[in-house]
Amino acid sequence: MTDKVKLLFLGFLLTTVLGGVVGYLMNKRSWQVETEHALHKARYDEGVEFLDELSNMIGRRYYLLQRLLWAIEVRDKDKIYEREQEYFNSVIDWNSSFWRNRNKIRLLANEVQANAFLDYKDDSAGDKPISLHYKFVAAHRAVMEAKESPNLISEARKQVEELNWKSSIFLERLTSEFLKRAIKLQLLEIPSGPGGAERAAPADSG
Repeated sequence: MTDKVKLLFLGFLLTTVLGGVVGYLMNKRSWQVETEHALHKARYDEGVEFLDELSNMIGRRYYLLQRLLWAIEVRDKDKIYEREQEYFNSVIDWNSSFWRNRNKIRLLANEVQANAFLDYKDDSAGDKPISLHYKFVAAHRAVMEAKESPNLISEARKQVEELNWKSSIFLERLTSEFLKRAIKLQLLEIPSGPGGAERAAPADSG
């Protein structure tokens, strides 16, 4: 085999090997991108479903609390009993899932939004809490007190009205933060900041 033929053969061999390596690397990169895209889409779909469930849970508990207050205002004992049973079913659902919901919010958004939902510092905030969970606690307490003392109905109305605004603002900000992270492809990243699992359990709201 002449030197010229050898060089041609060697060049062909190198081209084939390098082409195979480059092709392998490109296929690997393409697979990684496709996998990351699939995982991100799955997390996005999971987040959208969770936000829908959380919105329904918040809306349902608020509406049933409002209906209970309306029954208390007209002093209809039968209606109060009926509305109270409906409302307390929503309280059971709420109290059995607020830890899960807080953790999901932290993963899908950040610690700030998780605290906006449930901040353990609010356990001693009385009727002026910052987080949504404890705002439900304050409104719940005010409505129960109004049930026993009609002269406290105005305070119950105030607390329920504030709860309405708090719920709306919370859901808007949470949705905006989730969408911002989705657009930046950050949904697979773990948000920085301490979690809440090591803190004391929050007050039961029902």
